[in-house]
Amino acid sequence: MPYKLFLIDDHKVVRDGVKAMLLAKPDIRVVGEAASAKEAKEKITTLQPDIIFVDLKLPDANGALLIRELKEQVSAHCILLTSDPNGVDMERAKASGAIAFLTKDMDTCEYFKALDEIVEGRQSVSTAFANTVLNDVLDYTPREIEVLRGFADGLTYKEIGSQLEMSPRTVETHKNNLMKKMQAKSIVEMVRIAIKQGVISA
Repeated sequence: MPYKLFLIDDHKVVRDGVKAMLLAKPDIRVVGEAASAKEAKEKITTLQPDIIFVDLKLPDANGALLIRELKEQVSAHCILLTSDPNGVDMERAKASGAIAFLTKDMDTCEYFKALDEIVEGRQSVSTAFANTVLNDVLDYTPREIEVLRGFADGLTYKEIGSQLEMSPRTVETHKNNLMKKMQAKSIVEMVRIAIKQGVISA
């Protein structure tokens, strides 16, 4: 029986390319796809894939953080995909549940070799990650990320608190913790850093 694979990437051309490539690998069958984290979470539980390809930068989530959430829904092998290996924190992404790190420009043979290693229980890391620069993306709690999104949407402390069912003072505490972690001097700078890191979308 072939392994079931689910693909998460906001670019249709990438999803179509991966699906076309995997037609030549009969032991892997693409059972579903999603263009966003929200869509993925709605489909994953029903499909119960064995392998999940997750784009690092999605429009509504950071791929590494999404993997942490997906691992709570399914017991699948999660593979992080990126077109830009710079800034990817492999150790922290592994801590979130990712077992492999692949770049989108790998050729078909490399993809197939990586998939074989993964299903055999061996991790696969693209050679493009050799000079990876670490960042602190996974140092943020899910609640802090929700607060960040609120500020990015231009909401006030009161509006964010109402949306997240917390007091404005608690929102301010999260904001202060975030600014300290990011070494940001203002909310605008804090949001800009979060977007640059891929924690939230612009």
